Amino acid sequence: MNDQLVPPYRICLDEGQVRQAVDGFEEVLRGGTFVLGPKTRRFEQEFGALVLGREVTAVSTGTVALEMIFRGIGVHGRDILVPANTNFATARAVTAAGGRPVLYDAGLLPSVTAIEQALTPQTAAVTVVHIGGHVSPELPALCSLLDKVGIPLVEDAAHAHGSTLGGVSAGAFGAAAAFSFFPTKVVTTFEGGAVVTRDAELTRLTRMYRNQGKDAHGLHVVEGNSWRLSEVGAVLGLVQLRRFRADQRRREQILDRYRVELDPCPGIRFPTVPAGAALSGHKAIALLAEPEHRTQFRQTLALRGVGLAGGVYEVPLHRQPVFEHLGAGRRFPEADAFAAAHICLPMWASMSDREVGTVIDAVAAAVRDD
Repeated sequence: MNDQLVPPYRICLDEGQVRQAVDGFEEVLRGGTFVLGPKTRRFEQEFGALVLGREVTAVSTGTVALEMIFRGIGVHGRDILVPANTNFATARAVTAAGGRPVLYDAGLLPSVTAIEQALTPQTAAVTVVHIGGHVSPELPALCSLLDKVGIPLVEDAAHAHGSTLGGVSAGAFGAAAAFSFFPTKVVTTFEGGAVVTRDAELTRLTRMYRNQGKDAHGLHVVEGNSWRLSEVGAVLGLVQLRRFRADQRRREQILDRYRVELDPCPGIRFPTVPAGAALSGHKAIALLAEPEHRTQFRQTLALRGVGLAGGVYEVPLHRQPVFEHLGAGRRFPEADAFAAAHICLPMWASMSDREVGTVIDAVAAAVRDD
């Protein structure tokens, strides 16, 4: 085993960013406002600029952001369509808000056909997930369909900071979107999340929900919780937003190099990215032609100095013990096929050209060995 593995992911702040963060932490400590202060408000404003200026409510996690959206749009006792291929949190947010998750089949990208077939009079909302930062080219058509039938679209954009399709930012297609700032994301606030919406009433509700349901007079008017983002978390997020676009360009360069240099290799391919679209670069997703060799493929890469983490949702919701009842008697071939076939190559903004080359060489060799 190689002791100098290229890791799946690395959190890297340079010395300048560390200094900026420490200075900001000191400012918070000396100022004495640790939550719902000026750093949080500024972070909300600057993150909102990434999503066409929509209103942003910064909260404690991305899961909470989803739950608050579902609470705000009123899903209690009703169905929410959720892709079978997603994180536990997407469905858990539905149940926490009193709704019923109903699965539809989806691999990397949702399709209008699969969602349309799953709609019923009990459908209160439809959720799409931008896995790895990929925004489905069918999303505009889906928005048109849902507008006609009066059903809101909710975007789980936990992976999609900065992703765009047709000039529209991920998070700006639907009625509302939830982002995550977990440590593995391209922007982190230690832990954290955000609700993004164009709906002023939903913004008002989410800002009460996060603060134990209190209104401007300190009265508890809705059943909220302690779901606030800390001021030091907002400081860390602000430090990264200052060079977000440069970091995103670097991640896109790495993705382009992977694609160009590995596309000629048999046995591996990359998802198509629509012309003019931008990816967040949260994940470098590739698909293996022979999924049954994935374990051996990972072992071969490790021997050649490259570590791979698990994929994005290798076990879909209908195969998770807590949610397997949602798939009882049904098949989800797209979700199962994607879950079995994909890998995520190492990716982070400060990844060196040498490390990228090591990954490419190892993958090319592993494909040949298979």
